[in-house]
Amino acid sequence: MPGEIALVPFIESSFDPRAQSHRGAAGLWQFMPGTGDALGLVRNAHYDGRMDVVASTQAALDYIEMQADQWYEGDLKRSLAAYNAGAGTVNRAVRRSQAQGQPGDYWDLQLPRETMNYVPKLLAIARIIANPSAYDVTLPEIAATPAFAMVDLEQGVSLEELARRSGVDADTLSELNPGLLNGSLNPRYTRTLLMPGDSSEQMLAELGTSLNADNDKETTLASTSTPQTHRVEPGDNLSTIAQRYNISLRDIMRWNAIDRPEALRPGQLLTLSSS
Repeated sequence: MPGEIALVPFIESSFDPRAQSHRGAAGLWQFMPGTGDALGLVRNAHYDGRMDVVASTQAALDYIEMQADQWYEGDLKRSLAAYNAGAGTVNRAVRRSQAQGQPGDYWDLQLPRETMNYVPKLLAIARIIANPSAYDVTLPEIAATPAFAMVDLEQGVSLEELARRSGVDADTLSELNPGLLNGSLNPRYTRTLLMPGDSSEQMLAELGTSLNADNDKETTLASTSTPQTHRVEPGDNLSTIAQRYNISLRDIMRWNAIDRPEALRPGQLLTLSSS
């Protein structure tokens, strides 16, 4: 994926994972509820995957690349336009363009003004960042170090308890984990907690071990091994299945010849490996 894709959240949310629009879009990538649901981003009173930095970014990248491959022969410009306006709007514009003898490229399309400005805005920001002095822009220095570290947990934990055990300020943990709406992790919805990037590997390992060793929680431990197949149950979707078994959505789609994630059916047997 081109590096410019990393700038989409700048346009969508100014890189604010808690951003919410008056239309109901939320998170870095500003997913609407229906789109987030279709992509498997869990959303309830306890957790909103649209505000989870890792889960929403994985979903957005899969979504943009999937649309480019499915509809636009790998053309990311048209896929980004569809990300903004919807695939139906872009597909109709492509058909109109082709009916007029044009190839149907992004620059040939007649789309809503916001969408026609969307891709040029992204390209302009990328050019400025690549050569700020040419545009009399001074960019802040950003350290080339990880902003966060991930801990996979099989047991629930509150951010207050996590702060007590790790010594990391609870407000910092809340900022890193905006998808946890009630200040605690429930492994039924997500098993990944983000910690500060400068956390030591030893501390992260000890934290994960101590929390996962607690036996006073009623949460059922998730399996640490990946089975060969998964039987689809009501409420399952490809993204949650991929997250559960730590494999990519695109791999599941390829291994099972699935064209549309929303076409998943209860009872369907999915293979979870290429073999």
